[in-house]
Amino acid sequence: MQILVTRPAGQQQALMDALQKAGYQAAHSPALVIEPLPVDGDTRRVLMDLDLFHAVFFASANAARLALTAMADLWPQWPVGVHWLAVGRATAAELEAWHLQGERPEQGFNSEAVLALPSLQDLTEKKVLICRGDSGRELLANTLTDRGAEVTALPFYRRLPNPHFQVPAGCDWIMVTSVDSWRALSDYVPAGCGIVAAGERVAEAVAGQFGGEIRVAASAHDEDMQSALPVVPEQT
Repeated sequence: MQILVTRPAGQQQALMDALQKAGYQAAHSPALVIEPLPVDGDTRRVLMDLDLFHAVFFASANAARLALTAMADLWPQWPVGVHWLAVGRATAAELEAWHLQGERPEQGFNSEAVLALPSLQDLTEKKVLICRGDSGRELLANTLTDRGAEVTALPFYRRLPNPHFQVPAGCDWIMVTSVDSWRALSDYVPAGCGIVAAGERVAEAVAGQFGGEIRVAASAHDEDMQSALPVVPEQT
């Protein structure tokens, strides 16, 4: 059974190794290219006031890697009293690499789960920084504003469709981990190929354009994506 992993370059290997170990044939073709954005003067001015923020949220591992690199240029020591928030395990691992203790949801790994974190409940007259890509859901920022926070969102990268994306012959399942990924690859899904979607929101986007079989993973984490696949038939 051949599986296509569509994560951005550099983020696919652990999942591919797990799939191979489980008996699947794994291939990789990124649906999106991650292009870092320049850190301009306005962004630097916000980052220089990092100690004034109650919480800093990183919307992805890419956001954490790029934002923390920019922050480290300005802060030889991290400010104290800041809540460092990660959307999931991969993002939290990026924080740990910078010696920061991240707070993350125990399950859910999306904006709704992040909004349930204790540090984001009482936000009256508090500042929250969101580090993200140049597009995405506004649920988090809007809800934090409704809770009384002064919210600043900074983009650190853009997602672009990969012009070299291709689906290998004989592909049985394509793993789709975001709505943007689906939009980039939707025209390339061959007949008879199924989709593994990372969560209900991604599955809804896929179902709006795709009439084939869709399996919904609990999250975009490697183990959840793999668990959503059909079991590899035993060899006789």
